[in-house]
This record gives sequence, C-alpha cells and structure tokens, in this order.
Amino acid sequence: MNQNDEAMTREIFGEPICCYSRAQAIEDGVLVDVSERARRAGIRYPTACTAGVWALIGTVPESCSVDESVRLAAVLTAMLAAIRRGGVRGTDRVHFVALGAALWAQCGPGDTAAPVITIMREGED
Repeated sequence: MNQNDEAMTREIFGEPICCYSRAQAIEDGVLVDVSERARRAGIRYPTACTAGVWALIGTVPESCSVDESVRLAAVLTAMLAAIRRGGVRGTDRVHFVALGAALWAQCGPGDTAAPVITIMREGED
C-alpha cells in the first residue's frame, strides 16, 4: 500500500485499532511459510499454511512411511489440481481435499498488497 492509499484509508476509516501483519503471523508460528517448496511446485505467489494445516502435515500415521516434505507436496499438488480444474474463477478461494482433510486456499493481498496464498483447514479463517 502506498502512502496515498494509507492516508485515504485512514481518512475514511480512522486509525487502525490493531494491526497484525502476515510477517508477524509467520514469526509467531500462526502461519508457516512454505513459499520455497511452493515455488518448486509451480506456485508463483508466496504461500503459507496455518499452524493447523502444518500440524496435519506433520502428523504421520504409523502405517505411513513418508516424511513431511512428501505430505506438504501432496497438499500443494491437491491445491494446484483444484485451481487447474477452474475452482477459482470469480472467487479468491479454492476448496480441496488432501491428506484426508478438507482444506481451502485463499489468494489475497499480503503485507505489501502483492498477492499471497494461505492454505487453511475448513473452518479456519
């Protein structure tokens, strides 16, 4: 957001009551930055998942021998497949299933108003 946008926003809405940035959420562990792995999967926007999704990725059933990098790849692949099916036309979100859980991803402005993606479990927002 540039200074003119900030000034106009403050003029219309007044001073913010509270500001919590995406960077702070990542620093606090509320979000987990998975941008590097997402880029390798073909996702061009910075990508993070909620702590709830990260816990799902890190919870490996005893019957499963794959590590969290493979489970993260499964989540990213399922999200990309949902996007490619056209699940985002006219909306900023896509719903999909990965690792046996209902998930959704939202694309919206990050701290600098550039697009970012956040992956969440159903019910999280």
